[in-house]
Amino acid sequence: PDHLAEGWARLTRGFHRMRYAAPDDGMRELQAALRVLETAGDRSGQILAEVGLARCDLHAGRAREALARLLPLRTEGLRVLRHLGRAMLLNGIAGCYSALDQSAEAFAYMYQALREARHARRLGFDVVLYCNLGHELYQLGDYEESLRYLQEGLDRVDELRNLRMRSVLLVNRIVCLTDLDRPREALPVIEHLLALPAGEASGGNAASGFETMAVAAFRAGEAALGERLIERAQQALAEHPVADVRAEFAVARAEQARARGDPALALAELARMWPLPPEGEGLSLRVRCLFLQALADARQQAGDAAGALEALRQWQTVQT
Repeated sequence: PDHLAEGWARLTRGFHRMRYAAPDDGMRELQAALRVLETAGDRSGQILAEVGLARCDLHAGRAREALARLLPLRTEGLRVLRHLGRAMLLNGIAGCYSALDQSAEAFAYMYQALREARHARRLGFDVVLYCNLGHELYQLGDYEESLRYLQEGLDRVDELRNLRMRSVLLVNRIVCLTDLDRPREALPVIEHLLALPAGEASGGNAASGFETMAVAAFRAGEAALGERLIERAQQALAEHPVADVRAEFAVARAEQARARGDPALALAELARMWPLPPEGEGLSLRVRCLFLQALADARQQAGDAAGALEALRQWQTVQT
């Protein structure tokens, strides 16, 4: 048998299933690819299989395990892999550091990955890096710079005709506009995403994006749209139970309760996620800030001034 051909076929299928089916499906295929590529003696293929397996770990919230898988391969990978492979390896390491709230390391690896990706520009991996850089920038509150990177990605993704990648970029754009207190500007973006073919209006396996859109809709005063998006987010939540999605969904439900004139229910919805996981344990900086702000608002509306002040002080610490 042609082990090399089989290994790369399984590798390709594993990456595709990880993104478009489920991380567990991708992991099984990537593990099979790794075994076959070991038999074939193809070291570059083995390293890329490890990159894919680390990404599956990340999707499952196992950032430390993913980093432990990738860091020992860094030096060898930069020597063995070509430009696109190097970009994938470096981006994988960056993703681990991002998930662990270590932004300085994440940025360093992302920019190095972007340099490598530009040598293989026709393959489009630079768009992934623009998206990830935009994501990391808004984690730190630099929304205007994030919007610039996201726009670069949107300009490039039109050349690639990749609807899934376009939807991820647009969901990130909604995040920026909402957090800049410009949610009405996000409404046309939401309508565009909802008009995409079924299965494409999604932020990928890490999140559906509907909880993000729901927060924007309610804050823009579009309660009927927010109600529709809550239903879509509820359906997607079972498939994406990661901490960020659950916390942002709680904020969306609190916004829904406030729109219905029920501040007690808004506080109860947030209480389902309280206390938050410790820092570096699966909840991003941006969502942690979003949640704490919503909690402060809900406590204030419920007449709990001391509790509101406590949440604001926690928000201030995280924001700083």
